[in-house]
Amino acid sequence: MKRVLSAPPVDLLKAEAYIKGESTLAVVCDAPFDDVAARLEGSILANDMLIVHMHDIGKLLQGKGIGLGLRCRIYEVFNAHLAAQLIQLDAGLAHVLPCRISLHDQGGLTTVTTPMPSALITEFSHSADVARVARIFEAGLQRVLQGLR
Repeated sequence: MKRVLSAPPVDLLKAEAYIKGESTLAVVCDAPFDDVAARLEGSILANDMLIVHMHDIGKLLQGKGIGLGLRCRIYEVFNAHLAAQLIQLDAGLAHVLPCRISLHDQGGLTTVTTPMPSALITEFSHSADVARVARIFEAGLQRVLQGLR
């Protein structure tokens, strides 16, 4: 007999969980979108990162007549010193900067996710120095997301 596995109940995720996947970092919060957005922006700045730009995807799509049905923002962030090191090591990696952190709400939960630099950047370079900088930046992103719990 085949056993069908179902997704965990949403209540299990409402514990403000910090999740580290194979290539993604995520935090699920049982808090309003605007509260999590304010905490995220504060955590980014508190961890020596800059917010280069924020895209409000819902508003952008709404302007094109498309209703998303949820709120979604993408923050472009980086640590200036680490970005400079990465570009000095390999200027061709500038296309992976800045890093993006997404924030969306759905089903009463607000979720923050970001790709892991150690997985993303090392797809484009096999340099040990590049991997080291990616891991340092990733540690900063982990602190940013853990600051939301």
